[in-house]
Amino acid sequence: MASVSLSQRSQRTKRTWSREQLLRHLELFSDFSEHILPNLPPSPPASRSSSPALGQKRKQDTTFTQEHPKRPRTDSQSTRSSHQPSIPPPQPAPSATSRHNRNPNAFTATRMEPSEEGEVREDLPLPPPPPPPSAAPTTSAELDGAVDFRMPVRRPKQGRPSLRHFDLIHDRYYTAGRQLKYSGDARFWSTFPSSHREYRSLSNPPPANSSYHKYGGLIARLELVDALICFTYALWNKDYSRRCCIVDSWTTTTAFLTWCKTKWQAAEASTEGEKALLGLIFMIEGFIHARKLAYHHRNLNVEVDKIIDKARNEVVANIAMLPSPASIAPTSSANSTPTSRDGDTPNPDTSSVLAAPPAQAAPGPAPHIRMVPTKYTRSIPPHVANSVNSVTVPVSANMLGSIKDHMSIMSATIAAFNSAQQTLTLPTLQKYFPKTFARMMYSTLSPTDEHEVDIEDDEGELFWPGQSTNGEGLGWVCLMGQAMLREFGKTYGYKGLAGVVPKPAPEALESVSRSISRGGASGSTPRGSTPGGHTPTVSR
Repeated sequence: MASVSLSQRSQRTKRTWSREQLLRHLELFSDFSEHILPNLPPSPPASRSSSPALGQKRKQDTTFTQEHPKRPRTDSQSTRSSHQPSIPPPQPAPSATSRHNRNPNAFTATRMEPSEEGEVREDLPLPPPPPPPSAAPTTSAELDGAVDFRMPVRRPKQGRPSLRHFDLIHDRYYTAGRQLKYSGDARFWSTFPSSHREYRSLSNPPPANSSYHKYGGLIARLELVDALICFTYALWNKDYSRRCCIVDSWTTTTAFLTWCKTKWQAAEASTEGEKALLGLIFMIEGFIHARKLAYHHRNLNVEVDKIIDKARNEVVANIAMLPSPASIAPTSSANSTPTSRDGDTPNPDTSSVLAAPPAQAAPGPAPHIRMVPTKYTRSIPPHVANSVNSVTVPVSANMLGSIKDHMSIMSATIAAFNSAQQTLTLPTLQKYFPKTFARMMYSTLSPTDEHEVDIEDDEGELFWPGQSTNGEGLGWVCLMGQAMLREFGKTYGYKGLAGVVPKPAPEALESVSRSISRGGASGSTPRGSTPGGHTPTVSR
């Protein structure tokens, strides 16, 4: 009796699991693998409990019992032990690679024999493995080859500064631009052979083993670009603080901007980074022209509206003076008496000289819809079109000059942006200027936050310059250009303002100018390229 009660108690405490139940429970753990980092070590195999928990009564699964009834067991301990399934030896834990590469379709066979409590059948299908983590770059070399994922530093916003602050920035970078411009010109002349007529030696040349000596021509061009950025940033601060555009000030930058483009185009850049800096020069030029175009358009539009209103009034007055179309139509009546009869003999003299229909005048150009009154816009009668085309209004010479300037600026803007987009694009920045690219792509700034960024900050957020048609975005171009220049210049040891050639005293500068004038300023040096020449001045 004791053995029978022990067998019945063992049957009550054991719980069998069907295949469907195990699959349903395993589905709860299938999503966990997606959230586990791929570089974690594999988890150890689950240990089996030494003995079932005491004092717990489990209800037998009726579904499994009805489908697969258990065979009755005898009272003999040996017989009961003969039906006990043997425990296989523990297998070593599979590695992470083997778990990922395991084919779940291989486990298709099912075993219908009941298993002991706590034992998991080996023929159960495994959940699908997570995607291999090898697709994403993990090493520092791979990250450097793709994108610099360092997030920019988010500086607290300070708000729009005072007018005095903008004026101080203008004076500071205007002065820095003059120093960099002189240094770039002087260093460029020192790179010529000593026998060249434009060769000018430096009073304090850099050491022979320094990067400024090895890459003297490139350093000179970098200083010229740096000077252009400083000049542009200074003039932009003057405009931005007053919410205007001083066109005369921007016009003074034309000669120096052309000088920079000439030097970079003549050097025939050998790397994509140098070509991107040439594209930066074209982008600065395009945004300068676009700013002048946007603000010049506002003033020009007012004057043109006055001329158009005067012309429209003339058109309306001319149309009112014209006779009605019905009054000038030819008279013809169906009841009029014919002039000839059927029996009359035709006159040979008059029949051969029949009047030809009058030749219609060649239609004039279609009138502009803006000049036509509203009630004729759907269908313009010929007399209205002739009246519109016959109206002329006087235009002053100044107005014609302003219109021509507007058209010239628009053509220059289109040409500059067409050249800029050939070498300076976002993919180019991502590949050759990854730090600058990351500072722009992971930025929280808006297009109107140009004043929030310090141009000397090498870790803060930036913003990709927006649309140029509204006349804005030039500040972002200067900030991006300064970041590109520093990132590119690190390879060549570029020091910026700290490595410029010092400007000599006024007496020495005057003697240099005289020697240049005697030696001739023709050749590769354009007019106005002397150290004291074509430096932009601010129109106050």
